[in-house]
Amino acid sequence: MRIRDDQKREAICRAAIDLINSNGFEDTSISKIAKRAYVSPATIYVYFANKEDLLNQIYLKVRLEMSSAMMEGLDEFQPVEEAFRTVWFNFYNYAVENQTDFAFGEQFANSPLVNRIDRDEGERYYGPLIELFERGKREGIFKDVPLAVFSAFAFFPVIGLIRNRHSGNLVFGKEMLERVYQIAWDAVTD
Repeated sequence: MRIRDDQKREAICRAAIDLINSNGFEDTSISKIAKRAYVSPATIYVYFANKEDLLNQIYLKVRLEMSSAMMEGLDEFQPVEEAFRTVWFNFYNYAVENQTDFAFGEQFANSPLVNRIDRDEGERYYGPLIELFERGKREGIFKDVPLAVFSAFAFFPVIGLIRNRHSGNLVFGKEMLERVYQIAWDAVTD
């Protein structure tokens, strides 16, 4: 049995993310990933059962990193508005600072390639955000809507902003970011 090397595993993951972001899922083969990661295709199978396992594990890794970044500084005793602001700006900062991982996560989140089990596990990483949402509803701050609707109005505006920023279609400063935050806050609150 071959010894596992965390640096090789990370190189494989980085190569897969880069190739999928630039070429898509279908055009990213194990051999292309191996070539980009400077390993043999057989080495990939030391770490992952197959391409689907590789993609699912990367997806979970990215979701865990993103959810951890979003929850940084979050305190269960913070007022709802302060906690929401913390999470929202953390999300924005993560996406800006981790452009390739963010793009992979967004692309893969709605893919049929993601196993239902992995999708459920990825969603569990957001427990504190779900608790914040429920607390905000109980306190009459957030609109009484399903979580999916809340998420769409709270975070999709920033996702669109980030996509436009990454593509170079939109250049903005702190003032514009504050305005977008206010739009999101207004959309989810009563």
